[in-house]
Amino acid sequence: MSFPGPDLPLLAWVALVPWLLLIGSEARVALISWLIGIIFFTVKLSWLGYATNIGWLLLSSYLSISYLLFGIACSYLHRNSGLPLALLAPFLWVSLEYLRGFLMTGFPWFYLGHTQYSYLSIIQIADITGAYGVSFLIVAVNACFAQGLLRWWNGKGGHFLFAIAFILLLFPLSYGMFRLAGLSYQEGPRLCMVQGNILQDLKMDTDVEQRKSNLQRYLDLSRLVLSEAEGKVGAEKVDMIVWPETSAPGLLNLDPKFWRDIDRFSQTSIFELAKELQTYLLVGGIAIEPGKGNNFEESTLYNSAFLYGPDGRPLDRYDKLHLVIFGEYTPLREVFPFLRHMVPYEIDLSPGSRRELLEFKGRRGDPAGRPYKFATLICYEDTVPPLARHFARQGADFLLNITNDGWFHDSPELDQHLAIMVFRAVENRMGMARAANTGISAFVAPSGDIYSLITKNGKRREVEGILEGTILIARGGPSFYTRYGDLFSQLCLVVSVGLLLMPAVRRLGGGD
Repeated sequence: MSFPGPDLPLLAWVALVPWLLLIGSEARVALISWLIGIIFFTVKLSWLGYATNIGWLLLSSYLSISYLLFGIACSYLHRNSGLPLALLAPFLWVSLEYLRGFLMTGFPWFYLGHTQYSYLSIIQIADITGAYGVSFLIVAVNACFAQGLLRWWNGKGGHFLFAIAFILLLFPLSYGMFRLAGLSYQEGPRLCMVQGNILQDLKMDTDVEQRKSNLQRYLDLSRLVLSEAEGKVGAEKVDMIVWPETSAPGLLNLDPKFWRDIDRFSQTSIFELAKELQTYLLVGGIAIEPGKGNNFEESTLYNSAFLYGPDGRPLDRYDKLHLVIFGEYTPLREVFPFLRHMVPYEIDLSPGSRRELLEFKGRRGDPAGRPYKFATLICYEDTVPPLARHFARQGADFLLNITNDGWFHDSPELDQHLAIMVFRAVENRMGMARAANTGISAFVAPSGDIYSLITKNGKRREVEGILEGTILIARGGPSFYTRYGDLFSQLCLVVSVGLLLMPAVRRLGGGD
């Protein structure tokens, strides 16, 4: 319950106590830990059932293994090393979160640290440790409470452990208040995020007229910028309009001689819109690279972001690098044909090969007179810490996320996704904005503050609208995390391996 939906973050600081008490009392740890994992991931991933029921159950089962391993490792070390849970549990938990983030292409969701995204003072340590540091503290506090209760139950007292738990909270709070007080910003470009709210069954409809209607909604919403710009001075006008992932139907880079009706409609409509509004336009769509001799049967498809200039001319393109397994591609599809029925797409997409920034010249202009450089993280790429960090190290001024979370309807997935994005902003001290088809489109400051988002009649999911805002660019150099990456979580992994080896080394030493 500490995660978005229902989003009660304070519960995270005590949620693990019953589990850790059972680990400390050695009560069927393996079975209990596995059941906790199964229940947790099955419930929190229930939104995945909208896209694939089999995938939902398989992913939940796979992720529950990390909870099983945590319970077994904690119990084993607590019995054989003599070390308290308060020392063991944080290192083991962070190590497993870190491994879960990249093994089997990775699933960096539901880190305990993500529960605290709205507590700005707590999450500022992420610019050193990433989200893992917040997870570490939460587990450490839980473990202190559990260890204190175990000692009290056994008549050994445990008050000092309760005191340590509260002292541990002072470190992130003190650092957070210090960092928040020292942050200063300069205003970057003014962007308009367009949220069309095209429900997924309409997006997937192959009828040409329906696809044209979908695009027309984005064209009409974008033109609202003209009416809102009336009477504004030039510096307040929008520098770039941003559409969500795959918002434009058809193939946006197809040679005109091969155009189908929908390709012609999409490309010409976007060209005309950019010229009409005299602004840059970033559009999510599909790119194609035909095989040799324009062989379309051997073509390669990409999930892409296309940048158009104010004259309607296409300037650059970014192809998504980190694809979603069983979503955008299916491994071993040819070997196991039944896997085709597990995914929503009939054709696999391919990962891009260019890890480069896009750039444009804003009306406000960078103080140094250079173009603004930015990275476009497509779909779940904003949940992958090393990818955002890579673009920050390349010199990005800000990060964008374009996504289509319409697969998951009006579910907590939309809130969970936004919560994770907050950490990319804090880790790299970089302003961010996102355009999401069904929500939640928002602007996030380098502090992690969500300072603007689309709401309509009290709703922020499954509503349409436009959101204008100014990107905030933090003054100062790269953060520690941007420079050194996941050093903290990697150190936790080294410590965990050492702890797991320690009982065996002791036995060998005793035998000698």
